[in-house]
Amino acid sequence: MKKKIHTYNILLSNGEWLENIRFEGPLEYHFSGVMVSLLPVQDASGKTIVLNMYHIVKAELLTVEEIGP
Repeated sequence: MKKKIHTYNILLSNGEWLENIRFEGPLEYHFSGVMVSLLPVQDASGKTIVLNMYHIVKAELLTVEEIGP
């Protein structure tokens, strides 16, 4: 089964834009349930950033890429 990699631009509550943030699956799947509030993601340079769901104001979906066999 192919993996779907989603790429987003994310606006944080402090006004900072995180561009080209990539992770597997849509954003809303990673924040399902009450216990999940932190999400590690990678930026375009491969640096890992941990996002808190309460700091995300807006997320713009840029691309969905299928990878794998």
